[in-house]
Amino acid sequence: MNANKPLIWISFLCLFVWLSQIGQNITYAQETEKIPLPPLGKGENKTVHLGEIAVTATRAAKDTFRTPNAISVIEQANIERMNAQITPLILRETVGVFAQKTTHGQGSPILRGLTGYQTYIQVDGIRLNNSTFRSGPNQYLATINPDSLRRVEVFRGPGSVLYGSGAMGGVISVFTKDADTPGTKELIIKPRLFGKFASADREKDGRLEVSGGYDRLGFIIGGGVKDVEDLRPGRGYDVQLKNRKFYLTSQKPTSIPADAWLVDVESPVGWREYSSDTKLSLNLSDNQAVKLAYQLVRQPDVPRYDSLSTKQFEVFSFAQNRDLAYANYVGKKLVPVLDELSASISYHRQKEENKQVQTGKTEQTKLSDTVGTFGLSAQGTSLAAKKQRITVGSDFYFDNLSSKTIKTDLNTKAEKIDETWGVFPDGSKFWDLNLFAQDEIQILDRLEVTLGGRYALSSAEADLSSRDKSFGVFKDSWPALTGSAGVVVGIIDELNLVGNVANSFRAPTLNDTTAVIVTNEGVDAPSLDLEPEKGLTAEGGFKARYKYFSGSLIYYFSQIKDLVARVPVEEAYKGQTLPELYTDIQAAYPGLDVFVQDNIDEAQIQGVEIDGLAPITNEWSIFGNLTFTRGKVTVLNGKAPDPNKPWESRIRREPPLNGLLGVRFEEKDDRFWGEFFARGAVKQNRLSEGDIRDPRIPGLTRDVKEVKFDENGRAIDAGTPGWFTLNIRGGMRLTEYNRLTIGIENILNRRYREHGSGVDGPGVNFIISLDNRGNFQY
Repeated sequence: MNANKPLIWISFLCLFVWLSQIGQNITYAQETEKIPLPPLGKGENKTVHLGEIAVTATRAAKDTFRTPNAISVIEQANIERMNAQITPLILRETVGVFAQKTTHGQGSPILRGLTGYQTYIQVDGIRLNNSTFRSGPNQYLATINPDSLRRVEVFRGPGSVLYGSGAMGGVISVFTKDADTPGTKELIIKPRLFGKFASADREKDGRLEVSGGYDRLGFIIGGGVKDVEDLRPGRGYDVQLKNRKFYLTSQKPTSIPADAWLVDVESPVGWREYSSDTKLSLNLSDNQAVKLAYQLVRQPDVPRYDSLSTKQFEVFSFAQNRDLAYANYVGKKLVPVLDELSASISYHRQKEENKQVQTGKTEQTKLSDTVGTFGLSAQGTSLAAKKQRITVGSDFYFDNLSSKTIKTDLNTKAEKIDETWGVFPDGSKFWDLNLFAQDEIQILDRLEVTLGGRYALSSAEADLSSRDKSFGVFKDSWPALTGSAGVVVGIIDELNLVGNVANSFRAPTLNDTTAVIVTNEGVDAPSLDLEPEKGLTAEGGFKARYKYFSGSLIYYFSQIKDLVARVPVEEAYKGQTLPELYTDIQAAYPGLDVFVQDNIDEAQIQGVEIDGLAPITNEWSIFGNLTFTRGKVTVLNGKAPDPNKPWESRIRREPPLNGLLGVRFEEKDDRFWGEFFARGAVKQNRLSEGDIRDPRIPGLTRDVKEVKFDENGRAIDAGTPGWFTLNIRGGMRLTEYNRLTIGIENILNRRYREHGSGVDGPGVNFIISLDNRGNFQY
C-alpha cells in the first residue's frame, strides 16, 4: 500500500468533521434552476425545470418535448444520487444506452448498436473524440470525472449534421460545473467536501471543491482522488478456458476441463485516479461573457483484465492522461440580425501509454502516443426571421501525434527506444473542417419543422516507411455532405408526434488506417484502402407530458453502408505474398491473430426505445425504460451472407433487450428520498464471428465452425446469459449543509456479466457517500 494513502483519507475525514461544525451562516447550495424556453412560438413565456431543457439536439436551449430527436437529460441531482464510479456508468440507467466495461475503470456507451468512434462525445461543447479513438469499446469517456459534472445529455441517433464525423449512433454531451457570477457586491465562497466508499471493490473517492464569485466574476476549483481495488463479483465463478474463452456458473463446479481454471475475485483490476479542474467566468457586460477552463485527469495504471484473465499477458495496462484548456466567448444581441454569437478555442492533450509483457517473455513493451488537438469553433443564432431560429456555424480540429515505443529487458533493465512508432507512426496528422446550418421553423402553432445540413472535409497523413518502405507516406482525404429533416406535430398539448430523417458519416481515422494495436481479438494492423462509413436513419414516435405520466416511444431504422470491420490479414491477401509490414507484426505477436480493416457493404439496425415516469402521489412515482436493438448484415463483401452461416448476418456486439423498472419516494422539500429498482437484460446469443472470437463474450471455443446454432441462428453453447439485479438507494439531509446517500447494488449477490464486457458486475455492493456544502457571504 502507498504510504500516502492513510494521510489522504485522514485529511478528508478531518475536513468532514470541520465542515459539520460550522455555524448558522451556512446554507445548502440549491440545485434547482429554472430557465425560460427559447422564444419559438407557443408557450414561449413558460418556464420548465432544467431537466426538460437540452442543447445537444439543436445546439441551443430547447424543451426536449419539442425536439424531433430522441434525447435524455441527466441532471446534477441525479448524477450525485447514482454515485457512479466512472462517467459511463451514469448512462446505464438511461433508455437507449447500453454501458459496456472492458475492464474495471473503463467503460463505453453503446448507442443504437454502435460504440467507440461511431459515437460522438463532447465536454463543455469541446470534442473529446480524436483520430486515435478505437472502433470498439474504449476508455475515453471514463477520463471525465463524474464528480465534476453538472449535467449529461444523450442524443440518440445520427448527429452528423450538427456534430460531424463519428456521430452515427448518437452524441453524448457532458457539462462540467459552472462558475456562476453572483452579480452582487458581496464575495461569495461555497466550499464543498465529498467522500464515498463502495464495498465490492473497496472504492474510496474524495473531492474538495470551492466555488464562488464577486460581482461579474465567478470561479470554481476542485480536485479529487479515487482509489479502487480488485473486484468481488456475485456468488459463483468464471470458468476460464485456455483458448481465451470462459463461461459463468453460480455454483462451484465439481469438475472443470484440465486446461481451465476458476476465477472468483477478479484480479488485477485495481486502479487509481487523480483529477482537478478550474473554471473562471467573467461577464464583460450585460450581454457578453467569457469562460476560461482547465481540466486534468491522471490514471497512472489501469489493468486491462480481458487480456490478463486469459494469461496471454503478465502485464497489460494503460496509463491515461488528459488535459483540456479552453476559452469560450458568448455575446447576445450584438447586432440586430444576430441574437447570439459564441466562439471557442481549445487545446486537448490526451496521452496514452500501454505497457505489455507477454506471458513467458522477459521484455516489456511500452507504447506511448500523445495526441495534441487544437480546436476552433464558432456559431451564430438568429431569430430575425418570423417564427424561425437559424443556427449557422463552423468548427475545425487538428490532431498532431507524438509516438514512440520503449522496449525494456526485465533482467538487465536495458532499454531500446523506437522514436518512429508507438501504436501510430510518429508525426501522424489528422484534421477536419466543418460548416453547418440549421433552421427551426414553426409553421403552425402545433407544427414545427427542423432542417439542417453540413459539409465536412477530413484528411489524414502518416509515414509508414519505418516499418515497410514499400508503404511510404500515407495521405488521403474524405469530403462529406449530410442533411436532416425533423418534424414535431402537437396532437394535443400533452402529446407530440415526432419524426426525423437524417444521414450520417464517419471518415476513416488514423486508428483505422495506421494503428498497430492489441485488441481483444488479436492485433489490428494498418489498412489504407478504406471508404467512409455512411448511414441513413428514419425514426418516429411519440413524446408525452401528462400530469400523471411523461415519457416517450421511439422506433428507428438505420441503414449503414461501408461499415468497417476486422478481416484476418491472410484472408485479405489471399493468394498474395504478405507485405513485410504484416509479417513483422505476426513475428512480434506470436499466437495472436492479425487483422486489417475492410468495409462491410451494408448493415441494418433497428430498434424501439420506451421510457416513462408515472407519479402516483406527490411523493411516490414509478419509472422505467426498455430498449430493443436488432442488427443485420445484409451485404457482405459484395454478396448476401450465407444463410447456413448465421454469424455472417450478425452485427458486432448487438445489445440484448434490456431495461429497468423501479419505484421512487421523494419528499417535496428534498429532505429524504429513496428508490428501489430492478435492472437487467435477456440472454444474448445472436453472435457475429467477432463475438465468437471475443474473450469477453462467454463460450467454449473461438472457432466459429465449432459453435452449435439452433434453427433461428442463435448460438446454443455460446453467448451472454440473461441477468437482473435488485438495487436500492436513498438519501437524506442530516443538516442544512450535510447530505448522506446510501445504496445497495445487486442485493441478491448474483454473478452476471453485461454483454461485451470484460469484467463481471459487482456482487452485493454497499455504497455510502457524504456531501458537505457551505455558503459564506462577505
